[in-house]
Amino acid sequence: MTPTWEQVRGSNYGTMGRTVHGTVHRPDGSWSRVWHAPENTWRYENESGEPTFIENDTDRWSSDGDGTMVHTVKSPTTGYAIMGASPALLLRAYGVFPPLATRGFDNQRFVGPSAPKAVRVRGRDGWEVSAFDQHANETVTYVFDAELGVALRWQCGDDWMELEKPSLDDVFETTLFSWAGPSRPAEDDFARSNREQEERQRALAGIPQALPTWLPMTINAQSRSGDARTGELSVSISGHAPQFTLRRWVSAIGEPKVEWPNDSTPERYRHSIGDWTYEIRSHQDISRDDCARIVDSIVPVDPPDRDPAEITAELATEEHDRREAEVLATLGAGRVLTEHLEDESLLIRTDFTDDAAWRDIAVAAMAPMPQGDGTEFAAYLTCIDNPEYDGLTVDGLLEAIGESPTYYAFLADTETVRSPEMPIVAVYTGPDEPDRPRGRTFRVIPSEMWGVENNLSIANLDFESFADSVDEDGVFRGFPEPPRPVEEVTTRELSQWIADDLETDVLREFHAQIAGRKYRYPVALFEADLAEVHAHTRDTEHGERAEVLGYDEFLEATSAGGPALRGTVPTHNGYWKFVIDRVSHRPIAAYRITNAPYVPPAPQDGVRQPMRFEVPFVCTEPVSFSTLTDDDDLIDRDVVQRAVLAEAARLHPDSEITGGVPTLERIPRLVGFNIGCYVHIDGRPVFYVSIVADADDEFIVQEVPPEGMRVVGPGEA
Repeated sequence: MTPTWEQVRGSNYGTMGRTVHGTVHRPDGSWSRVWHAPENTWRYENESGEPTFIENDTDRWSSDGDGTMVHTVKSPTTGYAIMGASPALLLRAYGVFPPLATRGFDNQRFVGPSAPKAVRVRGRDGWEVSAFDQHANETVTYVFDAELGVALRWQCGDDWMELEKPSLDDVFETTLFSWAGPSRPAEDDFARSNREQEERQRALAGIPQALPTWLPMTINAQSRSGDARTGELSVSISGHAPQFTLRRWVSAIGEPKVEWPNDSTPERYRHSIGDWTYEIRSHQDISRDDCARIVDSIVPVDPPDRDPAEITAELATEEHDRREAEVLATLGAGRVLTEHLEDESLLIRTDFTDDAAWRDIAVAAMAPMPQGDGTEFAAYLTCIDNPEYDGLTVDGLLEAIGESPTYYAFLADTETVRSPEMPIVAVYTGPDEPDRPRGRTFRVIPSEMWGVENNLSIANLDFESFADSVDEDGVFRGFPEPPRPVEEVTTRELSQWIADDLETDVLREFHAQIAGRKYRYPVALFEADLAEVHAHTRDTEHGERAEVLGYDEFLEATSAGGPALRGTVPTHNGYWKFVIDRVSHRPIAAYRITNAPYVPPAPQDGVRQPMRFEVPFVCTEPVSFSTLTDDDDLIDRDVVQRAVLAEAARLHPDSEITGGVPTLERIPRLVGFNIGCYVHIDGRPVFYVSIVADADDEFIVQEVPPEGMRVVGPGEA
């Protein structure tokens, strides 16, 4: 039974005042264990089981960058904030949608919630609801646990958190929410920060500045008083120069890394003069001529009185030492396997013959991989480098893991060390099943580790997805690239190509359907060998209820093999497959698959079913909105909006009604075509569907109920 939003919200209200514990995951692959006892008692622990944040009614402890706990005595007059999305958005989600006020003003933050939708989050059933968050000024999505009511997922834009293994009403020891270990007062942090800032400012004050002596200026003048007879006038004058950042560096040393916030500021100009290179960055437009004049006006200063090569070598050594420290921290020397079995992706060293090779393997496996669009992905691995596991086999790994809920692990064994490709062993360590034997393995090259680890860690893909996609030698080197089309055409061009060579009834039927369409539809053409097309078609299962037209004829026409172009054209409830000559574009063969009409599942007691709305016609022509242009025969969006608002006003005569703008920018004039619109009725969003009834701008308009609606045509269930 699908609950209403009010029921889901009530279930979440039921978690108020109760203790809760779980593991909070974030999009960067990090996670932390969280304990909460209302109202203000919290504990976070990192992957290593070390506390990073503790709070009770009187005190707070938070870990700084070097792992030391910083202690703050709370004051009732001081506000406290946690940077980034706080786990409270999950564990205290009920604060986002308070109950409606019985008087006065409502303090609603979660506005216009959608109908709950069944989803699964980290193995648990839940109900997904989206609404507009007036504080964030964005749409926010929550998933609530179907059993416990606690929020399992929160998402706003690209940021999200997920709660794994939630538990309510645990009895927590009071010592869990205090810290007796070493700490320093928060005042020390403030003093240190102030001291470091003062030192930075003193160092910067000792560096001679590069000061321009000319700036572009916009002069503003406003008359204040005067006399037209005498020409006397008082004018208030002010000037405005653009705000910009001027960077400089010694050209022989090279450009330093761009620091925040300049890394997000557009570069406007760069020029070298003498020993220096100057750069102007600004969010405001500055012409290149003005930039050049600014740089030319700079009063030059002397560079550092040191050999640039010496400085460059010194900087390189410091950067090397920093990177070396980072690498050593990730290699996991001395870690014990059994202490890292929960919610961690393990890379275990089992060959100790070559320290340098192990380092190269681990670094390569965790290296960020550019995706070509400015983003990078990396495998988040916990390395285990302990001689205790020298020679560890897959069976030994399974024995060490025991019944721990760990579903996979990675081994760097002798073949990994000796092979130039460094193929790492991936091991399935979950429950033993007939179709998924425990201990199944495949190998993966380091450059593909990010995809394997990322997807297995969030159960986006299962182990078999990768194990079944290895090359002949058992190594996963990435999923095969999808074939790329050699040409993009439309159904109009295709119908013109084949019009004069229609030798069979099936080809004539194929041509009639695509030539009779009102609007162009894109068709991708791929190079193909007819023998391969024949074998693939022969082995394809279409289902018992599907209708096939021209199948045997297609197999016969493709059996001889030879080069061709293949393509697919969608139809109502199916598709056409066709092959044409590679050069002349003469049609060779085509066949059509028509799927059986959709039959909804039988109603269940107590489960609200989508409304069935029957219309006397359906739109059978597929439409590609990307190919529609203003030159096509289109329906005016304003006409649709007026029809929808008129129906909404009829159904809700005493309400304030706004909106009704169609979600589509271009609307084809096809009988039976459905158009969606959102209407706000007294501020509440309601979805409407407008169906084209004829070519003269007449529509059937229907308000969609919260449980949803299915539009069905004649003969459809």
